[in-house]
Amino acid sequence: MDNVLYRKVRQALERSWSAETSVCFSPDAFPSYGQCAQTAIVVWETFGGEILRTTGWHGKGNHFYNHLNGKRYDFTADQFSMPGYSYELTYEDHQSNADEAECEALPGQVDALRRAFRLAFNDAAQPIHQHGLAR
Repeated sequence: MDNVLYRKVRQALERSWSAETSVCFSPDAFPSYGQCAQTAIVVWETFGGEILRTTGWHGKGNHFYNHLNGKRYDFTADQFSMPGYSYELTYEDHQSNADEAECEALPGQVDALRRAFRLAFNDAAQPIHQHGLAR
């Protein structure tokens, strides 16, 4: 995934994340907050590669991200730099899959992100404000 495609994916995700895709969604939080499992699944379905996981915030839960063409892509890493939620994530790169990641999402969240991402990705030409991009 080159930088142009990375930015297009990130922009489409930012347009797609909503209260429908995560109960953590809030105007006071980064849009990626609580979106890791859903995002990893949708990116995997769209681009292939692998879904990886690591221990989440302060050793509780899991954090999911992608591995494509020999490179790690974590489209939701910026959530760990939010004020009041800062956490230095260590990537353990454990093999995972869509079934395991989907267990971390509520019913309907993956489908909601899948639908929204497809629309936004096809219309990703419009610029949006981005929080720090983490790769």
